[in-house]
Amino acid sequence: MTQLILASASPRRRDLLERLGLAFEVIPADIDETPHPGEGPRVYATRIAEGKARHVAERHPGAWVLGADTIVVVGEDLLGKP
Repeated sequence: MTQLILASASPRRRDLLERLGLAFEVIPADIDETPHPGEGPRVYATRIAEGKARHVAERHPGAWVLGADTIVVVGEDLLGKP
């Protein structure tokens, strides 16, 4: 059976996967989450989620890795983490 890894320390994501009855391991990704100058919210959130997944996947070949990110946005202004 292929291993599922949650590349996030988010208690909300952990709870969602547990409610689905999925077996998984939590391995938070250690990446720089600083927004790039001029980077829009959608591009930023996608880049961070992909970066988390790639960071963990590189260290765990053969595993399914779930990377995600949550941000707060008003209009096109990125306010950061909730």
